[in-house]
Amino acid sequence: MAKKKNTTIKIEDLLTHTESLFRHVHMVSQDLGLVPKKEHTAAAIAYTDIRPRVDQFLRELKGTVTSWVYSKATSKKLLEDKLNETNDMGNAAEFLTRLAHSKFRKGHPQGQFGELLLFNFLQHLFQAVPILRKMPVTTSPGHERFGADALHYKNEGSSHKIILGESKCYESKYKFKTAFEKSLVSIIDSFNNLDNELHQFVCDEFIEEPLLTIAKNYKDNKLANVQYELTSIIIYNETSELGHLKNETQIHNEIVRIIKEKCGGIEDKTYKIASANVLDRINYIIFPVWKLDELLNKFDSSLGI
Repeated sequence: MAKKKNTTIKIEDLLTHTESLFRHVHMVSQDLGLVPKKEHTAAAIAYTDIRPRVDQFLRELKGTVTSWVYSKATSKKLLEDKLNETNDMGNAAEFLTRLAHSKFRKGHPQGQFGELLLFNFLQHLFQAVPILRKMPVTTSPGHERFGADALHYKNEGSSHKIILGESKCYESKYKFKTAFEKSLVSIIDSFNNLDNELHQFVCDEFIEEPLLTIAKNYKDNKLANVQYELTSIIIYNETSELGHLKNETQIHNEIVRIIKEKCGGIEDKTYKIASANVLDRINYIIFPVWKLDELLNKFDSSLGI
């Protein structure tokens, strides 16, 4: 049976706004000394001169919560229904925000912070939209937790890219190697179990309508030219001193140097978990945070209901 070749979607219509958030992120693509040997992403909260833009970064990240939880179509319907009820745009907008924030578990910011940041990176770097929104699945009592932290899609010409994402966020000091190793195990496990886990959601309400045909055709192996990409974001607590540096250029350069130094310490045996052709599909995002525990507490408290 021939596989279907002409299933195309206007991805730009489904992407959410990420530019405001990434104005507060310093990000470069470089060979970081990782396997596979190619350009990966070194990123951190940006500086203006000698001041980190932490509060602005968190404010913009918080502004993406509703888009993470709900598709554009769902958000529009919820907003319109409330607006019809109240005839008050401010009330309706506040209702939608509270509803999205209610999906978060207070006191557990670590995983949710990383997953939200991953959601934004996959859209900003790859222009890939989420096939499956994990937060509604996770909070649905009738479903088991979906294994992967993100599952996104992008079509490039005749190719269909399935992008699987995993996030690891470690508050503990000096734990970069541990975070990296666990992220690698996690992304490989999610890749190996993808079909079993996606199967239960294809006929449910969790997949956005424009992507449902894509998901069904993928499940039935009717989708031609599928290409997998695996993306792992490692968020860790960094302790190196930056206070001696004179301006944002020096600070940003030092952050990238620190990331490369950390990545250079990953031993070759770490990568033996997977075959070379699977490793070749992995894209790393390394994201150090200074005083990560404080940042996570701010993020958690900002989502009060």
